[in-house]
Amino acid sequence: MDPKALNTRCVELFQSPDVRLRMWNARMFWQVGDQMNVAPTALTDPKVDTCELEVMLSAAALTDSQCAAELDKREPGRAAFIQRQVREGMRPLLRPAQ
Repeated sequence: MDPKALNTRCVELFQSPDVRLRMWNARMFWQVGDQMNVAPTALTDPKVDTCELEVMLSAAALTDSQCAAELDKREPGRAAFIQRQVREGMRPLLRPAQ
């Protein structure tokens, strides 16, 4: 998946009501400087691996991930691990963006 399209999907998932209930701040996943309440249009520079972020946000939004298969090709079992952590109410540690 194209990196820009993947980031756009992550921003859309981040706006999902099910994800918002988790009270995650955008600063955890995107470079936003010292801003606290960031507009979705400003979320353009991810801090974390966007494929892992998409898997995590998809699990939190209760939708199917478009990146889980690609992530499992890179590291078998990683997508299932991230999804399981989210289902159990945790926030998995995501790898830094490359």
